[in-house]
Amino acid sequence: MAALDEEKRNLIVKEIESWRRSKLLPEQYCDFLQNLYLDDLNERPQGVMGTVLKKIGQASGKQWLLSFGSFTLICFVVLYFSAFPLALQIGLTAVVTAAFVLVGGRLREKNPLRGLLSASAGMAFLLGTGFGILQLNGWANGSGPLWLLGLCAVVFVGSGIGLRFALIHWFGWMAIVVLYALILSRHVPNPSLLEVQVFWIPAALLFCWLSWFLHVRFKSAGAVLFATATILWFMPEIYSALYVVHTDWIQVEILIKIVVAGVGMFRLRKQWMEWVA
Repeated sequence: MAALDEEKRNLIVKEIESWRRSKLLPEQYCDFLQNLYLDDLNERPQGVMGTVLKKIGQASGKQWLLSFGSFTLICFVVLYFSAFPLALQIGLTAVVTAAFVLVGGRLREKNPLRGLLSASAGMAFLLGTGFGILQLNGWANGSGPLWLLGLCAVVFVGSGIGLRFALIHWFGWMAIVVLYALILSRHVPNPSLLEVQVFWIPAALLFCWLSWFLHVRFKSAGAVLFATATILWFMPEIYSALYVVHTDWIQVEILIKIVVAGVGMFRLRKQWMEWVA
């Protein structure tokens, strides 16, 4: 009964607080009603900003010093990052990325969403800062972006598998797909209609087979590789649309591939559904 009474009391207090926010009752009336159920009005429910301010007010001197010291260090690094030597720029990028990934790994079990957000922030930081380093050193117009994209793809795939984050794993393979498309556009600028299909369809079939082969050992890999195979199946049409290659046949190719994929997935539904489960 005591627990039930406590639950009812908290419910009433929250209801009174909602009256306060919606202006259904004057402020002094709300204080009077809450005073009937609370020993101290400071215990009443607070919004997000109120909770944050309360925690800030309760912080110790060491916590304030650490917070302002960290903020000062971040500002210093951001302002003078372009003046740092290349090795230091790369080192700082690697350290910060690793820190985000480690935090994501630690949070994965207790709070998977926060862990995913932390690891994703690290991946985004690596990609964004990497392009910034290329710009600062004059490598943005050569093969530098390709090398950076390849590096990010390896880190994404490795982190996704190691931390068991399927989304990051899949982003890694998407980075490899983009890298492959960029390399094709540079080395084969005018492919034939058949060549465009040959560039992508074998890769789609390979990833479909890998989805079956690896799903037993790595559960999330089956779904990731199957999703990548699906993207690769339609990549010839996407590539043709982006680089304006034989665009007259895109609609026909898409319809044919949808029919083929639909029939194949229906006939093999028991198999591929087990891979991606």
